[in-house]
Amino acid sequence: MKNKFLLNIAIDSYRNGIFVPLNNAVRDAKKLEEILINKYEFELIEDSLFNEYATRKTIIETLNRLSTLTTSKDSLIINFAGHGILHPKTEKGFLVPQDADNSISDFVPNSTIIDAISGIDAKHILLILDSCFSGSFLSQTRAINGFHYSKLDENFSRWVLASGRNEKVSDGQPGEGSPFSIILNEFLKQNSSKTFSVSELATAVSKGTGNIAKQQPIFAHIEGVGHKDGQLIFNLSKRNENNSSIEVLSNLSSIVVPLDSAKTIQTLGITKASIFAYYKIDESIVIKMFSTQTNFICFAYTYEEISEFIPEHIEVDENTFVANMFSYEKLGKPERGTYDFATVTFQRTELSETPFMAMCRSRGKMVAFSKTEDGYYNNLIRWGINQAETAALMIIALVEENRIDITAGNTV
Repeated sequence: MKNKFLLNIAIDSYRNGIFVPLNNAVRDAKKLEEILINKYEFELIEDSLFNEYATRKTIIETLNRLSTLTTSKDSLIINFAGHGILHPKTEKGFLVPQDADNSISDFVPNSTIIDAISGIDAKHILLILDSCFSGSFLSQTRAINGFHYSKLDENFSRWVLASGRNEKVSDGQPGEGSPFSIILNEFLKQNSSKTFSVSELATAVSKGTGNIAKQQPIFAHIEGVGHKDGQLIFNLSKRNENNSSIEVLSNLSSIVVPLDSAKTIQTLGITKASIFAYYKIDESIVIKMFSTQTNFICFAYTYEEISEFIPEHIEVDENTFVANMFSYEKLGKPERGTYDFATVTFQRTELSETPFMAMCRSRGKMVAFSKTEDGYYNNLIRWGINQAETAALMIIALVEENRIDITAGNTV
């Protein structure tokens, strides 16, 4: 009998206060656990180790106990979300357990994890690491062979999917999830394919995370522990095979351009694709990973994807209007230097409904460009529910003001 197991480890709060508490590690791990169990028929191989249960001793003992709990027919995912560190001289990586002081002897070395994996008989092992410097686990990568699913499943495999290279990675906004986990969990939850490979999962997670955060996940096999070019294959549980419903989740809505603005953006001539898209599913409009044109409405751009169309500086002159607290006035001739350009900036506000604001500043003044028929000025200050929407509204305004020309997905 083939079993699919999950060992889940996550730490938000560290006992000694040396390591900064995390916002989303346990939340993300619980969500991954729920999806794998309910949708892909995984089961917990041991009780999940969250916070105070994730001590150094418990983590190491649990990892080594896995060798007695698996057979050569089984698949195993080991997930860790928490702090990771890198030795400054050797560049060896470590996971930080909940009870660690700031001493190297308190950490869990990558080599200890590799030793534990080497003793596990499971056919497929996937190690998922959402921690800083998780890329230190991998010394090299190699090409992923695209065999048929049954061929991939036949051969043994040992893979790592790390949330970043030898770099610090984002924990994300409180209650939203880390960028890595948002993409990982969304792919797993929204997938409607009956079968897919771990390399397909890794490709989507790598691209998606890179689009919404300044980190780049990596995926590679682990050397010296029995890897034979196989891959873990995910199969929908039978109760999910005929369930194609997809829900819009708040953490996706919070990072993409809202539908109305996204449709307007599309009419401007931006043809660059996004990792996400809006679709019509039954009577609902939903966001999911872009994979097909079926019921496609428009792309759901992230801030990183859409902001590249906004120039860093915008040309102004003495007749350009600027906004102050109560009104607008002409920029006028400069007393010194030049007002040739205004600098585009974005900033977070304290407002809950429109938390992001975009502006053009020229020597500290917020620039407005033209006067409407009603006597009001169109300044390039835009308020949005998220950073992506603010950037989209900026682009729309810049095009209306003839400040930029977008042709075939490029600004000129």
